[in-house]
Amino acid sequence: MTPFLQIGGWVLIHFVWQGAVIALAAAAALRVTERRSANVRYAIACAGLAAMLAAPGITARALGSDAALVAAGALSIDDARLTARATSDGAMSAGRHARLQPSRIERRATVQSRGRFPLSSFNAEQLDRFIAGITITWLLGVAILLGRMAGGLWHVRRLHQMALATLSSPWQTACRRLAYRLGLPAAAHVVESALVDVPTVVGWLRPAILLPIAALASLTSAQVEAILAHELAHIRRHDYAVNVLQTIAETLLFYHPGVWWLSRRIRTEREHCCDDVAVALCGDPVAYAQALAELESCRTLSTTMAMAASGGSLLDRVRRILRVHISDEPRSPSWAVTLALTLVFTAGAGSLRHLPWMVTRGDARAAPTIERPAADGRQPSPSTWTPAGSGGMSGGVSGGIKGGVPGGVQRGVPDGIAGGVTIDVARDDRQVPEPPAPPVLPAPPVPPAPPAPPASPARLAPRAQPAPPAPPAPPMPPAPPAPPAPPAAPVPPAPPAPPAPPAGDHFSLSNHDRDWHMQWSSNGRRMDVKLSGRVTFTDDLTDVLKLDEDGYLTVRDWSSLVPHTVEIKSVNGSITHAYFVAGLSHPWDDEARRQLATDLPLLVRRSGLGAEQRTKWILERKGVGGVLDEIDALEGDYVRRLYFQALVKNAPLDAAAVLPVLAKVNERLRSDYDRRETLRTIADRVKLDDRAAGAYVQAIGAMKSDYDRRQALSALFAMRPLPAGVADLALKSTADMRSDYDRREVMRAALVHGASVGKSDALFPAIAQMKSSYDKREVLLELIRTKPVGADAKKGLLTAATGLGSDYDRRVVLDAFVKAFGVDRAVAEPFFAAVKAMKSDYDRAEVLLALTRTNALDASIRQAYVDAAEGIKSTYDQNRVLAALVRAERR
Repeated sequence: MTPFLQIGGWVLIHFVWQGAVIALAAAAALRVTERRSANVRYAIACAGLAAMLAAPGITARALGSDAALVAAGALSIDDARLTARATSDGAMSAGRHARLQPSRIERRATVQSRGRFPLSSFNAEQLDRFIAGITITWLLGVAILLGRMAGGLWHVRRLHQMALATLSSPWQTACRRLAYRLGLPAAAHVVESALVDVPTVVGWLRPAILLPIAALASLTSAQVEAILAHELAHIRRHDYAVNVLQTIAETLLFYHPGVWWLSRRIRTEREHCCDDVAVALCGDPVAYAQALAELESCRTLSTTMAMAASGGSLLDRVRRILRVHISDEPRSPSWAVTLALTLVFTAGAGSLRHLPWMVTRGDARAAPTIERPAADGRQPSPSTWTPAGSGGMSGGVSGGIKGGVPGGVQRGVPDGIAGGVTIDVARDDRQVPEPPAPPVLPAPPVPPAPPAPPASPARLAPRAQPAPPAPPAPPMPPAPPAPPAPPAAPVPPAPPAPPAPPAGDHFSLSNHDRDWHMQWSSNGRRMDVKLSGRVTFTDDLTDVLKLDEDGYLTVRDWSSLVPHTVEIKSVNGSITHAYFVAGLSHPWDDEARRQLATDLPLLVRRSGLGAEQRTKWILERKGVGGVLDEIDALEGDYVRRLYFQALVKNAPLDAAAVLPVLAKVNERLRSDYDRRETLRTIADRVKLDDRAAGAYVQAIGAMKSDYDRRQALSALFAMRPLPAGVADLALKSTADMRSDYDRREVMRAALVHGASVGKSDALFPAIAQMKSSYDKREVLLELIRTKPVGADAKKGLLTAATGLGSDYDRRVVLDAFVKAFGVDRAVAEPFFAAVKAMKSDYDRAEVLLALTRTNALDASIRQAYVDAAEGIKSTYDQNRVLAALVRAERR
């Protein structure tokens, strides 16, 4: 049996108890942390699985070291055997039928040998075959599971390729917004597919989310966004890579129930972690639990190599999301099987190592049997040589055994046997056949006779002298190198999607034609409102004043133990009221009126329902200040934006009156989207002066989204007439932008609208912060088109051109600069510094050629020109540049 099969079999046996111990330790740790966050339990389970993967490797290393020591011991035994056999040949020739007489050493050894179990080579070979069978069976199981794993990977890869080749779903915008809130650098590619039954994320480096077409029909928009948040959480946590490692562990350690239990626990805790993210991001645990139930009803078989939102136990996940206590469930019977296997294999592995035939099995195979003929004609008894204990008999047998063997061993063993031996002589009168005579070696073959040397060939006639070759043609001049291709322009970033109108812990709003549905929950209070038609409330928000014919308003309050419902209907021009508690009808009394008076202000201030009419009513009675006070009482940026926009549209605001509105916008709105839309409404409807424009730009400065800032500034630039100083304020506001594209667009607009440009102004420091050479080039070209440009601005422009990372972009800027302004002594130094910074010979030559075509070269510029031409390594380009200089001198 090969060492691999032997070590592999023992490693597999030892892992039965090792895996059980690790699983028990992980179970204890999970039990202690069951009230902690799912992330803690996920980390514990992953650490346990990693320990299970490491345990077989450590065991194999230890067993490999032991095998090396045993092999070294067997080698020393072989040397001792050869030495003893060579020494005993003389004694065997003296008398082939001599008989050994037992000595005291023999008697003691015989007694010791009778006290042990008899050695059974048959049992040892049977154990070897058993161990090898374990290893071979394990290899077959791993091969089968590897095929299953390869099939799963192929299926996931096919889904991934088909997803990337499909156009994005309408839910891509919502996915991008959720990815932005989760801090992901980019959103996953979202597609709708009929190949999956549940939402699934596939891929790692370029993830894609597959939404089932059948399930989308039964889910609301809020539920779909919650499912997308769950899948994006998988991407942010890199669960795809961990899932692949889990599959590898299940493949290699498939036979241990503890591995499967711990891997299943990892998947469960992973889904819990993503559920927490989805609920925290979307806010409604009830709607999310309903979405999981809908997905479970559509669920069939899914591949294990992909992340699905329906993974794990539905009941446990719903209980956990709704914070319902999970009672202790009975343990799986696999624990009993694991414990029994652990006890059996642990006891078996420990006892086998101490069996006498296990200890001496390898030694017995290596021990020689030495036949010593006695002088009286009796056959000798076999002597077994086994390795001695520590040190053995010091010096071995030196000089023979005096008196023990008649005649002794001639001259003995001069130096003994290294390490010593233990003589275990058992008296046996059985007849042992004589050893066969050594075979006679065959005579070596006669070597063949060497071949005769070949006859010398006849002398050949002298060859004719070949004609000298024709001289080679002169080489053609090399073709000029092709100019490098210009770099592609970077793609502008996609605009962020507008956020959903949040309010409190959770808010969802949907409408269709005349029907309107709202759900919200906050601080233990939950309401469900349905409306059909248009509604007008009383001024004090205590009742409904008007309602469309056949319209209705239903307000259900779930704050208490039982729901309280108010139903208001319009029938034949009259408004009717109904009140229900726990589904039972109650009279419309003072309690019902108090319930409606309590719910309506919350409804209006959280949903923005009737914002236009209510703003008009407050504006007529309390003015702009009353509306701003009402905005302070509102909850959520979405509702505040509705009131701000209604105020700007209905109030006659001028530059002075809009200042408190801008101050309130800067104070109350936290959402970049809502702030942007409010500022755009102000820019469209109010004529701003310098002071109001400054307040407008100040409100933009608090926005984090560069896209929203650019959109708000673009609305300000569209104002006619444009207030003085707006371009300079906009230019300064780009200093802390992170997006090169948005910064570029704002800078270009500011330059078009007359921003003052100097070397010390905000333009060039902002350009230096940009990383994209293309965006820098576009801003510098816009500056060149903006005439006139002062000397300081020209120097700043050339310095910025020197910092460009692309020679092509630098060449385009310098060509445009030469055509627009030329090069004089004032800008010669920064101009040629930008030229010398170019590494491309072609681009440098093109700039110098453009200079000779449009500019008269005086002595100082000519010298700088020659210095720049000397740096060109291409002979072709250098010749072109110098020839152009000569032609320019002739002109």
